[in-house]
Amino acid sequence: MRVLFAVSNSENSKDDIVDVILNEYQKQYKKIVSYKRAFYYDAIVNEIKQTRDNRYDVIVISEDLEKNINDSYEAEDANLYKHLDEITDEAYKEDGTGIPIILICSDRRSERDPIISQLFVLGIYNILTGKRRTIQNVCALLDKPRNKKNAKILYNIAPKDLKYTSNVSNSKIISDKELFNILNWFNRNKEKTDKCVKGFAKLVREYNEEQLQTIINKLPLNIKIILEENSKEYMKIAKISVKDITDEENKPSVVTRDLSSVKGVIGTDVIIPGQNNKKGILKKPNGKN
Repeated sequence: MRVLFAVSNSENSKDDIVDVILNEYQKQYKKIVSYKRAFYYDAIVNEIKQTRDNRYDVIVISEDLEKNINDSYEAEDANLYKHLDEITDEAYKEDGTGIPIILICSDRRSERDPIISQLFVLGIYNILTGKRRTIQNVCALLDKPRNKKNAKILYNIAPKDLKYTSNVSNSKIISDKELFNILNWFNRNKEKTDKCVKGFAKLVREYNEEQLQTIINKLPLNIKIILEENSKEYMKIAKISVKDITDEENKPSVVTRDLSSVKGVIGTDVIIPGQNNKKGILKKPNGKN
């Protein structure tokens, strides 16, 4: 199992929480773990991008990763949502489903905190709050992450009241970065019908109809045909059937894009800052902080 840890912005501390987690996990589950650390949110995104060919199985993030003590609770909520929205845009498996993210919340959070339902919409189902923030619970979720159904029950989620809120401004329905990543993913999987169908189903869960229309308009013709023939979600949203577009039409409303000519975001190594000692937010196996 490959795990990306982002639980501290200090590479040196008296009690290394990552070592504590790994020691307890191997003690309880007797499984080998390979891992890497990231110390900033941007570093998490960069690392995920650089490991597309050898994806992580789980990502563990502490809410206090880049905490600013001068921020209000409202600002903390906004920053957390923004960063996790960016991370979940990138953290997906080969089949388009999300990589499980274990979020260790700050001590002020409870399971009824409004932000829990917002993170649920992003596909984050493994959130630890209050007394659940223990080493043992982190290990249990590493071994068997929660699925959507279990998370919905645990957090008392009412799906009809949920709505995805993009951090992109109203003037920009969907960012160029997001659009590039989506088109690039479909281009890489254009020969795999099942993956394309599952990938579009994931988009339906994460974007509103206006954003989905923008994505559909930018999809290459061959991908549209695959989705039209195999995806019920696509057929509910698409306004025009590509099969009905005839050669006599001047210019069909289908936009293709040569992904090989589009410049992506260049990844960098995971950033490691200088020392910055901080108190751990997890309880150790012995119950002490």
